[in-house]
Amino acid sequence: MEKASSMMLHSSCVQLDVEAQDWQDAIRKACRPLMGKGFVTEGYDEDVIARELQWATGLPTEPVGVAIPHSLTPQHVITAQIAACRLSQPVKFAQSGGTADDGKVDVSIIFVLALKDLKEQLSLLQKLMTTISNEETLASLMGTSTPLEFSNIFNGASAE
Repeated sequence: MEKASSMMLHSSCVQLDVEAQDWQDAIRKACRPLMGKGFVTEGYDEDVIARELQWATGLPTEPVGVAIPHSLTPQHVITAQIAACRLSQPVKFAQSGGTADDGKVDVSIIFVLALKDLKEQLSLLQKLMTTISNEETLASLMGTSTPLEFSNIFNGASAE
């Protein structure tokens, strides 16, 4: 099994210019490739939403906000995987470290983490934080026109 800290983002799990009404709708849509390809079971999206209500993941990165929703319970995860969803218009997520009622961040990119081994979650989150802290990388991700281009930029930045 692939270690979470070295996991790659596959283009089949990337969605571009997705319309979402709010953060819950955005999470549901961001989870679709994971459920559709059998990486997670039905209900994973609701598990992620429940976790987001308790511990928000919106990050005020520049030039666009990012959210990294994930579940704390691995029972829905069949195969560890990352999904990415770039929204057509930002939606408001609660800022990381708070709850759904706390300060809001306009989020344009969502990375959903589906992990079986929660011990590896920290190393993957640290690697992901380094990647999304790079303004140039986020600007490049916002400018992509295909899922393959998005995943190639993300994976290249994550490998550095």
